[in-house]
Amino acid sequence: MASRSLASRIAGTLASEQQAAAAAAGASASGTGAGSATKEAIPKSLAGAVDAEAEITVEKVKVDGLVISKILKHGRDAKSNASNISGVLLGIDLQGTLEVSNSFPLPSTSGGSKGGDDDDAKASHARYQAGMLRQLSFVSGDTTVVGSYHIVTMGQVYKSTILDALVGQIEKVRHGGIAIVHDLSQATRGNAAFKAFRLSPGYLAAHKSGKFHAQSLAANSLTFAQLFVELPLQVRTSPLASAFLNTVLSPSTSSSSAPAPTFSNLSLPAPTIHTRALDLLLETLDQSKSEENNVAYQSRQIARERAKADAYLAKKREENAQRIAQGLTPFAEPREEDVRAMYKVPGEPSRLDSVMLMGQVDAVAKEVELLQSVEMVKMYAARAGSATA
Repeated sequence: MASRSLASRIAGTLASEQQAAAAAAGASASGTGAGSATKEAIPKSLAGAVDAEAEITVEKVKVDGLVISKILKHGRDAKSNASNISGVLLGIDLQGTLEVSNSFPLPSTSGGSKGGDDDDAKASHARYQAGMLRQLSFVSGDTTVVGSYHIVTMGQVYKSTILDALVGQIEKVRHGGIAIVHDLSQATRGNAAFKAFRLSPGYLAAHKSGKFHAQSLAANSLTFAQLFVELPLQVRTSPLASAFLNTVLSPSTSSSSAPAPTFSNLSLPAPTIHTRALDLLLETLDQSKSEENNVAYQSRQIARERAKADAYLAKKREENAQRIAQGLTPFAEPREEDVRAMYKVPGEPSRLDSVMLMGQVDAVAKEVELLQSVEMVKMYAARAGSATA
């Protein structure tokens, strides 16, 4: 029988200790509160490791090699038109280290889902996740949700789906949850790019106030670079797998001729890769410009309604001044809040979407720069080789 996971062993230890503590509490005089019962349920051997009150901030993420393989397979098997390729991470946090031991994918959604379709997709994901966790509990698997993983292309970390997933985990997951992002475009070039993120304190402060207008972003120093905090990520493999990899990668001791040279690294990719990257950059720029126009339109509308409200207040003040000059009792001056409600002055527009789109533009531009710089070196090397031939 396969050995149980770390989370399952800890849960079993906690259950036995809790039963012993409950029996001791029943035999002794009653009067202990819920807080003391919780403290007694934690074994002494795990008192320094188990963070019962979630006070230790997660500073590092350790991911099992099996989880990495599952994410890679999910990204490879996903449909090309899927807009939200994500999954659920399971594990436990110990002494500021989040250990991810298992994961499972969520059903992918196609691009263009809005409104009711988006709500239906979220409800479907919730039902699917609850069913998977129930099935894992039957086989004594890890069932503690610690975050989610997302598969993106061209380094698009600043996507609304990733932000919404982290926001949804603020109250549901200990420490607010994390998001592991895998770049599929890097994987196609032979680089397994994985990054771990959590929400920054500046975003949490703005989210708590419920305001993302220009003043709130400036007060919290919130730009697209400060939306997330990147955490160091470490991949953990079993000793048997590590020994196998060391055997495969170690050089052979037998005397043999030098390996034949390979020029696969100098091969140029298909032109569609460059055109797809540039198309994505232009599309993101168009979305950013459209969002900027929407914010400008809302700002002009707010200015018009506010001017009407100010003119109404000025007129009432002038009428009261005339009544006072005539020796009459002035009318009660209307409150500014009532006047704004009467003229339906809207609030300041949110700038969060603009910040996210600017982050996408920056990420895609960096990917295009990296891609083009490598290909330019290859093209110059090919031209130099043809010239000397």
